[in-house]
Amino acid sequence: MELLLSEQDLIDSVCVYAAAKEYTNPESIDVDLAFNPSFGFSATADVRGRFRNLNEQDLIDAVAVYLRDYHNFDPDRLAVDLRYTENVGITASVLVR
Repeated sequence: MELLLSEQDLIDSVCVYAAAKEYTNPESIDVDLAFNPSFGFSATADVRGRFRNLNEQDLIDAVAVYLRDYHNFDPDRLAVDLRYTENVGITASVLVR
């Protein structure tokens, strides 16, 4: 089975992931996603004025944590592939094994 996550799903994933790391609630976090062809995917999470930078692996981990915590998927059975297209933005394809 393949899941397709929108850019908003990725933002929600980063909010959940950063909230767990910062011991706060996901609603208190603002996220900016970024893609650079030379450096790949990244995100910045603003947690009440403190900024946490996430690299591509952190984004993949965030998707796995989000799907585990909110949709009961086993993270060990997920293969996450981040994608960027100019008209859609950053999305993720998740293969569930």
